[in-house]
Amino acid sequence: MTQVELTRFRIKKGKEAEAQEWMDFLNSHHEDTVATMSGEKMYIETVFKDENEDGYTYFYWYSVQGENGSAVEESESYIDKKHLEYWDECIDPDYKPVDLVLEQSLIAPNVMEIIKNNK
Repeated sequence: MTQVELTRFRIKKGKEAEAQEWMDFLNSHHEDTVATMSGEKMYIETVFKDENEDGYTYFYWYSVQGENGSAVEESESYIDKKHLEYWDECIDPDYKPVDLVLEQSLIAPNVMEIIKNNK
């Protein structure tokens, strides 16, 4: 079963620059970051930023993931370790993440075939 998610996380006040540094780190280490995805059965992972009218910055995390992937917390990759450090520093634990409701998901048949064969 393929899992498609979009979740909103709030950035701690005063940690906006560190949150941008986090995304810059992942982008500047693109090859190594993408290399961590297979163990997690993560097929697509995209982050959007929203500087909301409420004065907070939010990250929206979109993902398409397969079953039985390993948890990022179990990874020995320097990318994942740094990712979790930024997560702890930047994501506001007082804000309950919001999982948006999936109404429709279209995945091209040739892409779905690759996902099915990647189990």
